[in-house]
Amino acid sequence: MPRIAEIDRAILAQLRKNGRMSYVDLAREVGASERTVRTHIRAMEEIGTIRGYTVRESGIGLTALIRIKVSPGVEIGSFASEVTGWEGVEIIYEVSGEADLVALVHVDDTVALRSLLDKMWMAADNEIASTTTELVLEQY
Repeated sequence: MPRIAEIDRAILAQLRKNGRMSYVDLAREVGASERTVRTHIRAMEEIGTIRGYTVRESGIGLTALIRIKVSPGVEIGSFASEVTGWEGVEIIYEVSGEADLVALVHVDDTVALRSLLDKMWMAADNEIASTTTELVLEQY
C-alpha cells in the first residue's frame, strides 16, 4: 500500500468535509498551490486512494456497517469481490479482529437493509459464519 503524504491527508480531510470544494479553495485550506492540489488528487485517484465521489444526503436513507465472519476455509477475497458490486455496498474492508470483513452500506431504509442481508446469506450461506450489523447514527 502506498504511503500517504501529509498534504494528501490534508486534502482528504477537506474533501470529507466538502467533496465539491474547488481546487482553489482546497489549495488555500491545505496551504499549497492549486497545481499541487490537482497533481496530488490525480495521483490519489490513479493509485486508488480516491476511488469515487459519492453523495450522502442528510436525513435520507440509512448507513450501516455489516461485520462478516466467513466460514473456515473460505477465500475472503473472493467473497468480498462478489459482494463489492452489489447495490448499496459502498466498500468492503478486510479487517483484523472478530470479523473478517466490514461492509459499509448505504440503503433506503431498514427494509432495504434486511433485503441486502438476506441477499448476502442466500448468495453465500455456506461461506458466511455470522454477520453483525451496526447502524450509523451520526457522521462527523
